[in-house]
Amino acid sequence: MIGSPDCYGHHVRETGYIDNVCDHGNRVSILEVKSTEDQIVVILLQESYTTLTGSYVTFAPVEASTLDMILNGGSPENVPISPSGFSILPDGPKGNERSTGSLVTMAFQILDTASSATYIPPDSVATIFKLVMDTAECIKAAMFNPLNLGT
Repeated sequence: MIGSPDCYGHHVRETGYIDNVCDHGNRVSILEVKSTEDQIVVILLQESYTTLTGSYVTFAPVEASTLDMILNGGSPENVPISPSGFSILPDGPKGNERSTGSLVTMAFQILDTASSATYIPPDSVATIFKLVMDTAECIKAAMFNPLNLGT
C-alpha cells in the first residue's frame, strides 16, 4: 500500500485499489486520511487516470461504515456521494515551442448549511478560499516532489 507525505497536516495512505486493466497507472483507490494522532479523519474513494490530453483525479469522502457495507456486498445505490476533483492539462504550445506549463482546474462540491442562494457568510468564503489554496499547494508539492520524478 502507498503512503504519502503530509497534506493539510494529515497523512494519506492508500489501503486498497483496483487497477484499470489497460493502464496500471489508472486506478480507483481507497485512501485513509489520518490525523497526526493516527486517527482516521476521513476515507476517500478516488479515481485517477492519465490520458494524452491530461491527468484527472476525482474523489469523494465516504463513511467507513458505508464503505464496509459496499465491500461486503451491499448495494451502493442509495449512498450519497459528493465528488470533487481536479485536472491537470498542458498549457498548449506557442508556435513551434513545446508547452512549458500546465493548467489546473479544480471543482468542489461542499455542503454549507449556513449559506443561501443569495448570501454566503464571510466564514464560509474564508473556508472555501483556504480549501482551494491548500489544495493548489498540495498539487504543486506533489508535482515538484523529487520522489515523483521519473514516475
